[in-house]
Amino acid sequence: MNAATDDGRWLGLPYHPNAAAAIIFIATFGLATLGHIGHMFWMRTWYFIPLLIERIMETFGYYGRFWLSRSPTNFKAYVLYDLLVLPAPIFLAATIYMSLSRIIIAPAARDLSPVRPSRMSKWFIFGDVVCFLVQLAGVGMGVTPSRHIQELGAKVVVVGLVFQILVFALFISAAVTFYRRYESHVGPDSGPLKWRRYLISLLTASGCIVIRNIVRGVEHAQNSDGSIALHEVFVYLFDALLMLCVVIVMLACHPGYLQRSSQGKSASDVERNSTITTQTSLMRETILKGHRPRPCSYPRERD
Repeated sequence: MNAATDDGRWLGLPYHPNAAAAIIFIATFGLATLGHIGHMFWMRTWYFIPLLIERIMETFGYYGRFWLSRSPTNFKAYVLYDLLVLPAPIFLAATIYMSLSRIIIAPAARDLSPVRPSRMSKWFIFGDVVCFLVQLAGVGMGVTPSRHIQELGAKVVVVGLVFQILVFALFISAAVTFYRRYESHVGPDSGPLKWRRYLISLLTASGCIVIRNIVRGVEHAQNSDGSIALHEVFVYLFDALLMLCVVIVMLACHPGYLQRSSQGKSASDVERNSTITTQTSLMRETILKGHRPRPCSYPRERD
């Protein structure tokens, strides 16, 4: 953990937190939150509520870090930061999991998914809940004044982070499997939906969270005397910045755009496609039976 204790008394972080960096990320996180709120109500993508919870947690968490820059030995400020920032990406992961099922449904390719989309979301979110409970327990132990309990809490946090990495590995494997099946059965993404960019954005966001969790796991495995815990740059470079990249990517390639495109087909387009399919099937049956299609007869014009 980043905290240090001596006879039950918290001594503060091993460095003086940078106030300017905290303010910058409070502002950017706040703006990103407003952008996602607007998109959620505009597109009615209510499955982005977990992402908004994550944004609020990160914003108030880095306010705790700004508070620490003004009062470096304030234990309440440290609890606010650590308790909100460390488990926050779990809520972001929940939105990513639910977004994949929408991306699979948009091109009507449910059969190409390795797992039924509805079940996929439930399974990954269940794993997400387990990760959250484990990490929350570890963080709670880490903010106690006892050095022994802090070290035990750090190990619990590492277990939660490793489990979340494994869940993300399964998620990425499922997404890549769907992508390969779609490319081999349907062909390149040349249709009007252009769903591939949305899938790539989810994989990019997932990769950022995995990198963040790896660095955080190493930090807690090293305890308070490790190189990561002793340098503040790791907090902003491998946590705050990566999480900001995730929300920007999710905002630029919002799955709601894909849903609106897939639902925006007119009834005439659907009817025309159905008619073409029916005519093609009838012609195929006629050819297989060995009959030639009867030529159309037109009334003769009178002289």
